[in-house]
Amino acid sequence: MVLKFLTDEEKHKQMLKEVKWTFLLILLVAVWHIGFAFALDGIDKMILGMPLWFFVSTIGAFAISVIGVLLLLKFVFVNFDLGEELEGGDDSDK
Repeated sequence: MVLKFLTDEEKHKQMLKEVKWTFLLILLVAVWHIGFAFALDGIDKMILGMPLWFFVSTIGAFAISVIGVLLLLKFVFVNFDLGEELEGGDDSDK
């Protein structure tokens, strides 16, 4: 892992970017999960012993979550130092 050294302004922009994309992924997963659960509720088809709505809604949401996190880690998140480390290791003498 390569550690990037960013200014405070760049760190703030990067954190906001990460929060925005993470929230969008959460929103996508929630809409998928709830949308397909309600949309496919009346269908009596079964997949692997589970109702179609459960399989598409839950398993699909899990798959989107895993793929989404991998994409966020590859394209959005940046490894950077959040601040300076204290030499003593604790804040007891402040």
